[in-house]
Amino acid sequence: MTESTPNADPARSAADESAPPAPGFVGLAELAELAELAHALAAELARRGARGQRAVKAGTAPAGLRAAATLPPPTRPTRSNTSAGAGPKGAVAQAPPPTAAIARAAQNLDELRAAVAECRACPLCEERSQTVFSDGSPRARILFVGAAPGAQEDQDGVPFVDAAGQLLDDIIAKGMGLARHRDVYLATAVKCRPPHDRDPAPAEKAMCAPFLARQIELVDPRVVVTLGDHAAALVLDVDAPVGALRGRVHRLGGRAVVPTHHPALLLQNPAAKRETWVDIRLAMAELGLALPGPAQGDGAKPSDGPKPGGRSTAE
Repeated sequence: MTESTPNADPARSAADESAPPAPGFVGLAELAELAELAHALAAELARRGARGQRAVKAGTAPAGLRAAATLPPPTRPTRSNTSAGAGPKGAVAQAPPPTAAIARAAQNLDELRAAVAECRACPLCEERSQTVFSDGSPRARILFVGAAPGAQEDQDGVPFVDAAGQLLDDIIAKGMGLARHRDVYLATAVKCRPPHDRDPAPAEKAMCAPFLARQIELVDPRVVVTLGDHAAALVLDVDAPVGALRGRVHRLGGRAVVPTHHPALLLQNPAAKRETWVDIRLAMAELGLALPGPAQGDGAKPSDGPKPGGRSTAE
């Protein structure tokens, strides 16, 4: 039932009815046309979806489509009270990033490297020279993870080639008695260089997280050493600085995770090398490597460790 207007002017009402519709007004004819278009679109999507499902079942669909077909349907973010240590109370549950299905579809490191090289999921792709995937041996028992590539890494496509990388080489060779290209595997949490070497943003880390997780799965090291805040937080999925995480071994997915300082920090604060050496000794113990003699003690710097002894951890 509509509300009537008293003393309405018949002439004015007739004029209003004959006037063209106001801007933004959608008439019955337009609604009917939109309904026909929506019906046609729905029919086309249904047809393509059925064809894609047949291709998936037949095994002829691309690997990315096959992986996406196994994903559960997306869910709307909901407020949930999570348990202690699993996230803040009342946090919004986020859907997996679009890179998750792509990473899971990679069957080996070569396929994953190619997927990373083609990734354009975040704005970092616009300014990169190239992606930075890894260095070292994919059969290594120990994997080092840094934060993100710097200027030199962006140019070379290899992680840890700057001054911080040279210090890491000393830690690996002089401190652990290992060879960079034979005994260890090196990667970064974010695969593209952030502009002006700034810290990677949370959204950028979230997009790259599935790539790093799959990379660790495919290498399958016994020990993961995270270097700095960003790598530790991403690998362990916690919101805590490395200072609160280092000094002990964490267990994740059947492997040991040892957080420690980034070599770039050691260049700025050499006193932190003492703590790093404590962490490196923890990683060496997990690998069963011989530790330095008691004369050096826990306070020895990484560069004061044993000389390269030809021990290989490659399997």
